[in-house]
Amino acid sequence: MTDLTAVQASSGFVYDLRNSGLGPDTEARALLGLTTDFDVLFCERVREGYEFVFAERVRVRIPLMRRGQTQGSLDGEGDGVEGNGYGDSYECTCAVFRGKDVACQHIFWLLDQVQGQLLSASPSPSRVPSKILLSSDGHAQGFPRIEQLLSSHITLESLADQLDWPYVRSAVEEGGFSRTQRVRDILSAFSTEILPEEFRCDLAELDFDPEDSTGYSHISTKERRTPEQCVVQGDMETTVFRLAVNDDNVFTSLCKAMPPGACAAIYFDKALERSRKILFEFDKYCQTLGGPTEIKNQDETGYKGASSVAAFIQALKTNTINIHKNIHARAPHGLQGAAEALTTILEDISRRNNDVLAENKYGRVSFSPANTPEDEDSRNLYQQLIGNADDEDEEGVYFVLDALADLPGEDLHQFRERLGTVLRRVEVNRAPRGFIMKLAGIVRVAEAGTGTAIARKRAGEMGGERGRKRMR
Repeated sequence: MTDLTAVQASSGFVYDLRNSGLGPDTEARALLGLTTDFDVLFCERVREGYEFVFAERVRVRIPLMRRGQTQGSLDGEGDGVEGNGYGDSYECTCAVFRGKDVACQHIFWLLDQVQGQLLSASPSPSRVPSKILLSSDGHAQGFPRIEQLLSSHITLESLADQLDWPYVRSAVEEGGFSRTQRVRDILSAFSTEILPEEFRCDLAELDFDPEDSTGYSHISTKERRTPEQCVVQGDMETTVFRLAVNDDNVFTSLCKAMPPGACAAIYFDKALERSRKILFEFDKYCQTLGGPTEIKNQDETGYKGASSVAAFIQALKTNTINIHKNIHARAPHGLQGAAEALTTILEDISRRNNDVLAENKYGRVSFSPANTPEDEDSRNLYQQLIGNADDEDEEGVYFVLDALADLPGEDLHQFRERLGTVLRRVEVNRAPRGFIMKLAGIVRVAEAGTGTAIARKRAGEMGGERGRKRMR
């Protein structure tokens, strides 16, 4: 028979359930949670707090620390709560969970994992009592609550790394992807050309996305499709898409098969290839203008562009803007791939300080339908994207440079010589002073090769050494 005055949990800590003042049902749940090994499929930061998804289709949500709560200490001196400033209750979607005053086994297990990880690494672990008392709502008496630990002592991402739990960046809180966006990103990675935003746009509104909800009550397995409801005969892509959006196990398996780092590398490779293709089609357009094989509509270009100089330029800008957005959405993954893509695009454009119609075989000297003379800068791709930067962009945004400036020096370091060559080239070609100054600053960062990112830091990012791995 189990001695309820000394229950040793998987963390190694000992809990005294008999003297914790728990009711029989709560005592049984605490015992089950402290002696069972659960698997976390993934965890993430959501609008209302922190969410942990278990393998048995169970979700535990820990609320954010509310005003009135203090940070507390890890040595067991005080519970770190002023007055009645407790946050909202912990919640779980399991069948056992009944209400905010009585925790289930998943909450007790999570408490032991999180608190045990931090207490063992605290400055004064010897001050932790030999037997820890629990409260019925899932807290350790005399110690900070889980949300206090996650708000002041460690980030959720760092904790997940230490415990070997998959961590998913939140679209709402950290600029990452929503669930449907992540699934679209993974499935599009198997295509050599299609980017995530282009993958099966008809599937955009098919499924409930729990991350788009504004309340915990909306996150329920009852609102999701069953596996049978996800099946679409004759359409494997739709079937897999629906399964991944609605089933946590399928979603986690897909994430393991195509992890964020792989998706990021594939995305930036395809984005670079997209720019190369746009430039290839632009050259083809300029060479055939006025001839029998002239490109007259966007379908003939082989991509979703258009048959005008302005449209090609806009396509290049849009692709670069998307790379910039994905640097933030995918960080810290794929940053060297992004640096490679942006550096190559900048090199390509910096070499195009010439009249693009110079090699036209049909005597065209102008893009105007009447072939009447026009400003020579309108036939110069370098001038359109770099040379006229100060005039053409009301917000003072510089082509490619704004994205490069958001990359860490350590990821730019291997491209320092290539960027330096571009700097010397644009100086000779008399690029705008602002453009040259910004590029010079980027070159200095690349040459220094420091590990300090000039990109904005992710929400809640904190330093700290990594501790021991997951407690089993």
